Parts: sequence; structure tokens; C-alpha cells
Amino acid sequence: MGTATLLGSEEGGAMKSKEMKKKGKQVKATTKASDITVGPKAKAVTAPKQKRGRSGSNEDATTLRKMPKRAASCANFKSKPVRLSEKSATIENKKVQVVEEEIAALSLIPGPDDPRPNRRLTDFIFHDADGKPQPVEMLEVDDLFISGIILPLEKTSEKEKETGVQCEGFGRIEDWSISGYEDGSPVIWVSTDLADYDCVKPAASYKKLFDLFYEKARACVEVYKRLSKSSGGNPDLSLDELLASLVRSMSGSKNFPHGASIRDMLISWGGFIYDQLVGLDDAPNSIDKPFVELQVLDALRDESKKHKEFAGVNIPIGGSLNAPLKIGDGKKVNQSNGSKPTADEDEDMKLARVLQEHENWQSMKQKKRPATSSSKLYIQINEDEIAIDYPLPAYYKTSVEETDEYLVFDYMDEYDAIDPDDLPKSMLHNWSLYNCDSRLISLELLPMKPCEDIDVTVFGSGMMTTDDGSGFCFDDEPGSASGSSSAAKNEDGIPIYLSAIKEWKIEFGSSMVFISIRTDMAWYRLGKPSKQYAPWYQTVLKTARLAIAIITLLKEQTRASKLSFAEVVKRLSDFEKSHPAYISSNPLFVERYVVVHGQIILQQFAEFPDATIRKSAFVSGLEDKMEQLHHTKWTVKKKIIDTKQANMNPRAAMGPVISKRKAMPATTTRLINRIWGEFYSNYSPEEVKEGDSLDVKNDEEDDLEENEQEDCEEPEDENNTLPLQEPEKPHSASKEKKTRGSKADIVWVGKVVGKMTDGKALYKEAALRGDVVAVGSSVLVETSDSEEGSIYYVEYLFEGSDSRKFVHGRLMLRGCETVLGNIAKEREVFLTNDCMDIELDDVIKTVVVQIRTLPWGHEHRKANANFDKLDRAKAEDRKSKGLPVEYYCKSLYWPEKGAFFSLQTDKMGLGNGTCYSCKIMEDERKNEIFEVDESKTGFTYLATEYSVNDFVYVGSHHFESDERGNATHKGGRNVGLKAYVICQLLQIESPKTSKQFDPASVMVQVRRFYRPEDLSADKAYQSDIQEVYYSEETHKFYVSVLEGKCEVKRKNDLSSFNSTYIVDHVFFCERLYDPDKGSLKQLPANIKLSPPKENFVNEAATRKRKGKSKEGESDVDMNDNQETSASRNCLATLDIFAGCGGLSEGLQKAGASVTKWAIEYEAPAGDAFKLNHPDALAFVHNCNVILRAIMTACGDTDDCISTSEAEEMAAKLEEDEIKNLPRPGQVDFINGGPPCQGFSGMNRFNQSTWSKVQCEMILAFLSFAEYFRPKYFLLENVRNFVSFNKGQTFRLTVASLLEMGYQVRFGILEAGAFGVSQSRKRAFIWAASPEETLPEWPEPMHVFASPELKVALNRNTQYAAVRSTASGAPFRAITVRDTIGDLPAVGNGASAITIEYKNEPISWFQKRIRGDTSILMDHISKEMNELNVTRCKRIPKRPGADWRDLPEEKVKLSTGQMVDLIPWCLPNTAKRHNQWKGLFGRLDWEGNFPTSITDPQPMGKVGMCFHPDQDRILTVRECARSQGFPDGYKFSGNIQHKHKQIGNAVPPPLAYALGRKLKEAVEAKNSQSGK
Repeated sequence: MGTATLLGSEEGGAMKSKEMKKKGKQVKATTKASDITVGPKAKAVTAPKQKRGRSGSNEDATTLRKMPKRAASCANFKSKPVRLSEKSATIENKKVQVVEEEIAALSLIPGPDDPRPNRRLTDFIFHDADGKPQPVEMLEVDDLFISGIILPLEKTSEKEKETGVQCEGFGRIEDWSISGYEDGSPVIWVSTDLADYDCVKPAASYKKLFDLFYEKARACVEVYKRLSKSSGGNPDLSLDELLASLVRSMSGSKNFPHGASIRDMLISWGGFIYDQLVGLDDAPNSIDKPFVELQVLDALRDESKKHKEFAGVNIPIGGSLNAPLKIGDGKKVNQSNGSKPTADEDEDMKLARVLQEHENWQSMKQKKRPATSSSKLYIQINEDEIAIDYPLPAYYKTSVEETDEYLVFDYMDEYDAIDPDDLPKSMLHNWSLYNCDSRLISLELLPMKPCEDIDVTVFGSGMMTTDDGSGFCFDDEPGSASGSSSAAKNEDGIPIYLSAIKEWKIEFGSSMVFISIRTDMAWYRLGKPSKQYAPWYQTVLKTARLAIAIITLLKEQTRASKLSFAEVVKRLSDFEKSHPAYISSNPLFVERYVVVHGQIILQQFAEFPDATIRKSAFVSGLEDKMEQLHHTKWTVKKKIIDTKQANMNPRAAMGPVISKRKAMPATTTRLINRIWGEFYSNYSPEEVKEGDSLDVKNDEEDDLEENEQEDCEEPEDENNTLPLQEPEKPHSASKEKKTRGSKADIVWVGKVVGKMTDGKALYKEAALRGDVVAVGSSVLVETSDSEEGSIYYVEYLFEGSDSRKFVHGRLMLRGCETVLGNIAKEREVFLTNDCMDIELDDVIKTVVVQIRTLPWGHEHRKANANFDKLDRAKAEDRKSKGLPVEYYCKSLYWPEKGAFFSLQTDKMGLGNGTCYSCKIMEDERKNEIFEVDESKTGFTYLATEYSVNDFVYVGSHHFESDERGNATHKGGRNVGLKAYVICQLLQIESPKTSKQFDPASVMVQVRRFYRPEDLSADKAYQSDIQEVYYSEETHKFYVSVLEGKCEVKRKNDLSSFNSTYIVDHVFFCERLYDPDKGSLKQLPANIKLSPPKENFVNEAATRKRKGKSKEGESDVDMNDNQETSASRNCLATLDIFAGCGGLSEGLQKAGASVTKWAIEYEAPAGDAFKLNHPDALAFVHNCNVILRAIMTACGDTDDCISTSEAEEMAAKLEEDEIKNLPRPGQVDFINGGPPCQGFSGMNRFNQSTWSKVQCEMILAFLSFAEYFRPKYFLLENVRNFVSFNKGQTFRLTVASLLEMGYQVRFGILEAGAFGVSQSRKRAFIWAASPEETLPEWPEPMHVFASPELKVALNRNTQYAAVRSTASGAPFRAITVRDTIGDLPAVGNGASAITIEYKNEPISWFQKRIRGDTSILMDHISKEMNELNVTRCKRIPKRPGADWRDLPEEKVKLSTGQMVDLIPWCLPNTAKRHNQWKGLFGRLDWEGNFPTSITDPQPMGKVGMCFHPDQDRILTVRECARSQGFPDGYKFSGNIQHKHKQIGNAVPPPLAYALGRKLKEAVEAKNSQSGK
């Protein structure tokens, strides 16, 4: 028993083996389609099933357990109560329900129970009867038990809702098995007498004991993948090929001991692997060749036996050291797979073998590679010995103003010591190295490891940029980059001079070399050197080539360890002059070069993974030769950085240096400067406590797996939510509470002013122990969760029926209790919708809270600023005198909506017994009321009215034929995600026995409409996304499964069929589908659909639930955009950081705005904006200069804070240009996305001051808003914007807008849910003036595998702007094929700017993205070098293929050079970089694009950039389509500029969705004003 088999049922349920393998947990047998499907509250009635026994019943089971077959368990099993030891009982710390009996625990956790209960098990421990943890393998020799937390078999979508039960009385483990072969990840199952358990995660204390067994199971799965044809494997692999492939895939495991030979380990597990895979041969209908017949498995098993015999282990004849596990019940248990039984082993031998295996495993995990002599000592190279290989002395000269590295990385001052591996990483281009005299110096003189007593100091200068992943290629001239766009001449970055360089390193692979240097501040990967320094760098590269050539030479030898130093030198001298590593034909010259530059060569050998090469005779010979030169030896010291040193770089005294103020050139208004300046002047990192982050990894873990290599906004924060903060306690001048008096001290003042609806008397004022509590005042109430008490705004005062006196108040939160955290002002409080009745006796005292409504508009800026100045001075004066704090309130905080709203003062403090908050809650309660009309032809459910013949949405998982698994998002595919099923409501059935109706008891009969994707992927590709098919298939569901309403019309009745974007819940039907025959027919004319009308439902009636509104909105025809833009409701817009205009494109198409002005700094992007928006005035200039010029022209220079450079540049602007600049009062709407380099997770130096310089652009952006005071404001940025800088930048932005008087809403949206085939998560902040309506978030319309994108607020609460569409949405996801499947084939480096389409558009997306365009533009591709093209051609044309699928072989380039197909640097560093997933990766036709970036390249952070079928990088037009740009949209500049414009843009479909909501807000305001 214990041998893994394919998933099946012992009861004999029929199912294809492939289906059984692919399912993860539970599968249903195929049954006849029923006309009625019962909802979740009712279970289908089926014939009784035989209880799971050991006799092997052949009856069919409706529900098959998703487990391998089991061996028979022992017959004399008896339950044994056990108790875990104190040390191992880690699960006791979790807040879960604890029960004693396993059967009781199973009853508390829902899950499939027919024929056997199946559950998940987490925090588990395998232990003996005494509670001592034991390895899994001990099942062979002893009874083992389990303990852990039982969870439902199917994982819930939100982890916080997933609760388990801790069981302390499990029965004995009866058997075990392995599944997950088709999914590529092992699943370990164990069974007790009562149930089967999927072992999800061991307890932390048990992980070390479990790791070995898990890795053995993973090895079985990996072997299966490589040998199974159904999984794309090759059963004819040789043993060496199999092992080589396994070593590469298994090397990324964190469980493997450091330095352990994975190959040897795999061989030692050969018997175990053999038995598990042979056990799979029992699966029915397998298309694979039986594993028992595979020669490679026989060879692996035989090699395993030899390995053990060589190690001195006695193996029984016919047996295996890793035989299937057997239950130790005193009887031998037969194997369940029917393979030959192993020979009996002595019990003592079994125990010894298991213990020895685990002892070896643990000892290897603890073992560290012993330090060699070369790692303890570093041999100094004498400069005079290498001088002949370098140019004559020269000195560093530059006219560039450079920034001190210490200013760039000023955050390092926060730390005393740092591990070098944790330092930020950047690129350095156009660089030079020099000593303290500024003399150019070789990198070779610097040790490659940090050493003590170094007598040489090397500094550097260069242009610092982000690390783009490029390396250096030997087949080009020295210093050329391997990528096609990595040359330094046009690099944008910051000129910098470095502190002393402490070490350097070389990472290499085939034709690629990465050389990095480290200071105490950062790591820098070296790009192209300066022209002056290039000759000094050539020798280092030449020596690197030489080292690789020697390694290659040794690898080619059958006896590399025996090739002596002299023999290697001789072979080097035989190289042809054309060889990249040629030194000389004279062996003496070659030996001299090798020895004097030996330290570089030795360090490259030391990092090489092959021990045979590292310990070769050549290495020892070279070390001896270097010893003979009597070089000075430095002692290698531990890498710890002391950051408390001064930068001694001579550049500090050589010329002008950019000061810190100069490095922050944002032009600001005084208000913005004060808000941000006050915070940073008082800020210290210790003040920000990140708190205990919520564990919201549920859906996001898979998402992060993709974003490790894909998304530029996620790596540094798993949850990408705002770091939670402990609320800061505000300082109060007086914290003393008044001593409580008697209730007699509380009396009403004045007469009764009215009656409440229930007859209670209302009063205007009450006297409270010397204070007067009045309607409209505020009181402090003692609460258990706040030492200072809570503030409540008094809505009305009343007397209860028992003569007790009450105040009805609305809670006011201090600023630090909101999302603002420590940014908030001490005196500002925020009204909320939380209200309650408070007995006056519980009131501590009254507090002063001024309700402020300041005049709005740019013309009131100065008056409001003066008022604020006087108010702050008054508050400081009161504080100095020890007087109580006087608060003020300007906004309503509504965390459930992620927003701050202006106060509705006309609905506050009325004193008439009504409360606006109570009304809101009452309306919400009414929305939840379920009512069925008397005629039973309609009902109201969640504020939506449904009637017979309406069309509704139902989740696809409610249909039996739907085989949807858990929604996952791996490799860019939306696996298992389906759009809602569209149904027509036919009949309403309410229970006859009850007068009380609820959504879980009333059933509806519906007719199902099919979608093209229900038929096939090809049908979906060729059909309109709005098309559905009528069918006669009917089902019954409970009302609770309905997701909302939609409408189905005839095609001719659609109002705007050719619209580019979809926001309507409208579909069309022209054909009838017969699911039994699979046929399509013309829809008969007598079938009635929705009548042709506009806007079939209004927005308020279609709100189903929070975040799930189904709103009817009309599409906008592309051809009507000019008329729409000219309408009077369009907002005159200023687009800042406009780029090529993606945001303006979508907003204008929505009819919300017309962009009249745009500002863009980069000329190519500015030119692109002008091409597509010719009516706008586009200023290609620095926004800081533009703001300065505008404020100067308006006479407001006293309110403008700018650098002298900005002032000078503003003065040089032409007079006509200044006249064309917008003025306050002319701009209704400001939008834009400040540079995201500082916020983006892709940029590894995002904590530096240079990033802060980029972030400071947000100050200029906010200053535009503060100066112009437009009606609306929209900020867009990467998802990490909310968490960057510990959330302070986000909080300061919100605080700045609130200080201006704006209403504010914040949230994160996924572009893929709005009609593009791309994973692109972006943060947005809306702001609206207090006189306008704040726009809401658009509803996601497409399914997309993304979790709810949440922003952490306060008090462990979170807010999601929209719901996740992983559980369903109106439309399916847009695929890569939908997006680019019609474009003509082009080759690597295609450069024709315009070509013919050659093909007609096929998909719905293609037809709309083309529009009326007749010529295809910018279908051009970046050119790869010869080696990368070769690699691309060898990447399989299948989903998920990347560099790991390249064969391990050499290829010959056109130069004659032989190079490795797989870059050595990738497998050598894979463990540290998540296996470099996606590098050299192909897109999946049925998947989606990764996040569009500014420079697609196969070795970049988003390396998945190869076309699915063609051997090239994606073209500019393909990337533009992935962003939703129409084919007629033009880009400017060279190919790098165009990619950058696309990668930085907001997807127009997402901008359109935002624009529709903006338009709704404008129209709502106009309708309220009677316009």
C-alpha cells in the first residue's frame, strides 16, 4: 500500500483517467442532464450508495473522492487516544474550535461525504502514540497518528472567512498516497478509518521532518511530467537526460540542503520513484505507455541499488531501499498497485534504514561548505605586474554635475549595520573608476571580496538608472550590451559619484557577463563604460572571457581533474587569433597573463557549480604559481556595512555637485509645501509602525507568483495594501475628566420642542454638570476602546419612556483613526455614519467642534489661507496656555466607500428626532428586504425588481455541466474562469407551507442561454462577445443564486453595436442552440426577447449589492466623439504628465471631458500626444517650469516656491506660449499620473533619494490642483503607490486634497476586468469640489483572475473599490488571440512602419480595435542578437514555455563560436530569483499579456515577451493593442520611445470606464441643479 495511483474510486465510478488526473479535489461522475438544477440549499436525490468498504464494490458513485487508490488497511484497528507533547503542539496557539473526536470535527466542517468524507488538513503533525513527532516514513515500522486543523476540501475565496476545527482525537493513519501528477505539484493524502485528508501544510515545528517526504513526492511528479506523453514528456529519455532535467527543475527548492548533490539524492530515491510511477499503470484508459515498460525507470531503479550498495547499505534481494511504505500493524500489507512484492525486511533493518535516511538529510541541511584557503585569504595583485596590460596613466575628467551617493541613498542613515545582500541594486552607465587622486584605475586592483587592511581605495562616477537586466555579449565589441536597447548614450538617470568601492563580482553564462560593484550604499551592475575609461575595462572583460574559455575547455574533457595547469596554458596558446580568449601563441606570455590576472579567474572558478571544475588540477596549479610571486595576502572579513562614514570621493572637491535642494526641483504652492514640509521635518522612521499585517494572501499567492516576474508594481509588498498603523494618540492640552456627579445634575433646559414618531419628547438643550449640551454641539463619551473617549455630534436630545435623558449622536473620528493615520492634524475630526443613543449620564463633557464650510474656488485661495494661518496661531496660543483643544470638522469619512465627502450641513443637527445616518442605515435595510408580489410574477431582491421574462445572471458554477475548478491565475492564464450564465426568468415558485418568504426558500425556473465559449474556444474567438444562443434547457434555482439583471435583444435592436467599449449589460440573440445535438439554427421569429428600448434599467434599481451593481449604461459610438466633446457638459481638461495620451483618449471617448491643454516632459511622447489630440495645446516642457510661468503671469510669485532654474526657464518662454497657458478658472478637470519610478516595485532602487525626486513630481501635480482648484481631479499611479514609503506618500496626497477642501475617493482597479488582455493593477484617487458629485468606481465587466484589490484603512479594516471578478462577470476575459490573432507575421527586427493587414479581423476585439483603419502602423519588433534569436527559436511554442525548456546544449554562432543555449547565469542564480520564471517566455494564445512595460526584452523583469507562434519579441502595435489603443493611434520616435510611451500609458478602456462614471457624476449634479 502507499503507492501513488491515478485518481479514481474504489467503488468503480466511471471516469476518464485524464479527467481524474486533472481534478484537484473532488470530481463528479458524468450523469444525464437534468431539466432541473437545485440550488445550494437542496441536494439532489440519488440512490443510496454502499459504504466504503474493503471488498471493492462495483456500484457507481455520483461523487468520486479525488484520491488515489488505497491499500487494504488492517482489520484489527482500534482508536488510540493520544496527546501531543507541549513542544510540538503548535496548533494550540491558533484561535480555532477544539474538539476531541474526529467524527465530531468532521461534522462541523462541510465537505463531500459520499462515499467517504474528504477534507483538507493544515498545521498537521505525524506522531506516535506518545505524541512524539515522527517522519512519514516511520509508518513502515510503527503506528502513527495525526493531529491538525481540519478545513473544508474546497478552498474558500477569502482566507479570513476560512475557519477550521482542531481535532485532538484522530484515528490511526491507515494509508497514504500521492496525487497531483497532471497539475505538476504533489498532493499528499492520508486516510484514517473515518476520512481522507489532503495534507496542505505541516505545522512549523514539523516542517523539517516532513520536507524529505515532500521532496520525494515532488521528484515523483517531476519524473512523471518528463516521461508522460499526456503531460508533454518523452518516455524515451535516457537516464542522464532525465537526471539533468530533474536537477534543473529541483534546484529551486528551498527544502534541499545547501551544497547537497541533487543528482545523488534523486538516484538514492530511485526505488521510491519507480514504485510510485508503476502504481499509476492501473489507471484505466491511460494514453501513456505503461511506466513498468520504460527503460529509463528500470535504469533509475538499478542505479539506486548500486548507489546504496556503494554506500555500504545491504539491500534485500528484489527489494528497494525506498519501497512503498507499509502500515506496521504486525501484518504485512499487500501493495495496492499490484506490482511485485518486495522482500521482507527485518523490523530493525527497516527502522535503521528510515532513521539513517533522515539523519543524512538533516545532517546535509546543517552542513555548510567548508571554507577553502582561497575563501579565507585574498591574494593582492601588484599594479606594476599588470601595468603592461593597461593604457598609460590618465585622470578622470567630466563637466557633468554629479550627485553625492550619500544624498541619493540618504535613507541609509536610519541603520547602523546592513547586510550587503539587502542593499538596493541599480545600473551604472557611462562610468569610470579612479583613485583618491582622480587617476583612472583598474577594477582588478580592488578585491573581489571585502577584506581587512586594504591599501587601495577605488571610487567611481556614472549615470545611475534602473536595473534593466542586460548583460554583455562577447560577440560584440567590448562593453556592448546583449540587449538591443541597452546602450548608454541615451540613458536617462541621475549623474552620481560613488563612495569607496568595497568589492566586485562577476556573474557569467555562455556569452553573457554581469559585472557588479558594491559600495556601502548600494550594488551597481556595470553597463557601458565611458569612452575615456573603456580601454581600462577591456582587460577585465578579456580576463573574464579567458576564465570562461578555460572552464569550457575543462568541461569538454573526460578527465578535467587531471588536466594540469601547464596543459591548460599550452591549449590556450593554441587558440586562433580570432578566438575571443586569444592571448598569445607563446605559452610563456599566456602563463604570465593567467598568473598575474589569476585572482579574477580563481573567483569565477569558485562560483562555478561543478565541484569537479572547482577542484581541478588547473586551479591548484594556478594558486601555486600565484604563491610563488610572493603577493600580499588580505584576510577576507565578514560582510557587514558600517554606514556611519563620510564619502571621501575626490569629486566632492573637484567641481560643482548637485545639492540636496537642487535634487528636489518640484515647483509648489505654499500650502502644498507646508503640508509636506511639516511632515518630513518632524518625521522619523521610528514613528511609523507597520503593525501586524493582515494575512490576505488567499487569492493573492498565485497572483504574486505571476507578478514575481511580471508586474512592475508588486514585489516589495505581498499584499500591496497600505501598511496598517496603530492609531496615533493625539495630544490634548487637558486630559482630565470631570468628576461624575449624580443624575440629578442633569436637567433639561427649556420646554419640549417636539415629539418623535414613537411619542418621545424632544428637547433643544440639557444642562450637564455645568456644561450645556445642545443640538448641533459635540460631546465626549467614555468608551472602553479609547482612553480619551469618543466624540459624538449631537443630532437630537430626547427623554426615554423611563424618564432617562438621551442624546442621539454621530461618531466623530480623530484624524489618526482614519486612513490618514499619523499624517492627520491633531485638531481635525471627521464625521461618520455611525450613530447611537447615548445616555446623558455617560457623557464626560462637551467639546468644541466647529463645523467648517469655507468658500470654494481659486478666487478664495488667499482668504482661506489667511484664515487657516490665524486659526493655527490661535490653536498654538491655546495650547501654550494649557486650554482644551478646540476641534473642527470639514468632511464625512465613509470607510465602507473608501471616501471622504463634504458635509451635508442642511441634514445635520435638525433636532427633530430624525438622523441622516439612521436614514442611510434604514435604506440599506430596505434594500435587503425580499418581497414577492401577490401575483407571483415578480419579486424584489437586493433593491432590484425582477419580473417573469426578465433576463438574469447566474454563476456558472451552479450548472452541473460546468466543470469549473478553483480559479487560478498562473502563467498568464485565467484558468477555469467563466462569465455569468445568462438565463430568462420563466416562473416563480414559493413554498406553500410558509408565509414567510426568503431568497433561500423561493425558487425560480429559468431558461438557459448559451455563450459561444460554451461551445468551443474557436467559436468564442470568431463570435461577438455580446452574442448568446437561445436554448430549451431549463433549470430551477433559489433566488439567492441570482447575480443581477441584463437584457437580450435582437441584433438589429442594439443601439450602438459598433461601439469600441462595452459598459452595457446588453446581449443579442439570433440563433437557437441544441445542446444534445450540438447544432445551431436560426432563431424563430416568434420567440420574444427584450423589447428595443434605451437604458432598460436605471442605475439605482440595478444595484444588487455593494460592489456588485449591474447598471445599464449606453455605449458611445466612435464616430460621434466630436459631437460629444462639444457638448456643454464636457469638462475643460488639463492633462499633466500626459505621455502619449492614453488617459485623455479614454476620458474623451466617454464624453466626460475634452483635453484643451497637456504637459509632457519627454519630446517623443509629447509629439505622440499632438498627433492624436491635434486640438489640444500640448506643452513639451517641465511641469515645474510651466507652473512657475503660470503663477508669474497671474502675479502670484509670492505664493510660488520653485528653484532658480525653474524661474529662469519660465522667464525664457515665448510670449505667445505664455498666453496659451491655462489660467485659474478656465480648467474644470486636472488629471495625470506623476512618474511612477519611485513607487514601482520593478525599480530596485526605489528607496533612494532619486526616487524621491521622481516622487516629488507629485508635489507639483498637487500644486496645480491647489492653484487652479478645478471641479474634478484624478490621479493615476501604480498599485504600489498606496504602500510606497510605508504609505506616507499616499496619506499625504489624500491629506493635501482634503486640506484644499476636496471630497476624495481612493481605490485600486485591475485593467484586465475592463476589456484589455493584460494584468495591470493601478491605484486611483478621485477628488471633487464640495459643490460637485464625487464619481463612483466603474463596474468590472470581464472575468479576470485577480483578487479583491484592497487598501488597508485603520483598525484592521480594508477597502476594495470593486469586487473581484474571479467568481464571475458579465463577459469573458479578452485573450491574447482575441487581441493580436489577426496581425500578419513579421520577423525579428521588423522595421516597416506601415504595412498591409493581409487578413480580415476575426474576433470582436479585433474588429473594434481596427475601426476604419486600413493601414497597419508600427507593427515593428525590437531586434535581438543572433544568440537570443536562436534561443527564441528553441523555446517550445506552447503555453508557459520559457528558458527552463531550453535543451542543455551548445550552438554554433555565425562567428564560429560555440556557446551554451542556456545562459549560465540563470540556473546558477535561479534559487534566489523564483527560478527566473517567464524569462525568454512565450505568451499563451488563450491567456493574457503580462503588465506592459517600457522596454520588453527576454532578460528583463517581464521576460515573457515572445510571440506565441513567431520567433520574435512582441511588436509595438501588439503591445499597444494589449493596452487597448486603437490601431489608428499613433506613436512617435524610435522603437524604444514607442514602447516606453505604451508602457507608461493608462489603458484607454480603463480610462473610458472612469470617464463614464465622471460623466454620470456631472450629469447627476446638473440634474440636481435643474440645468
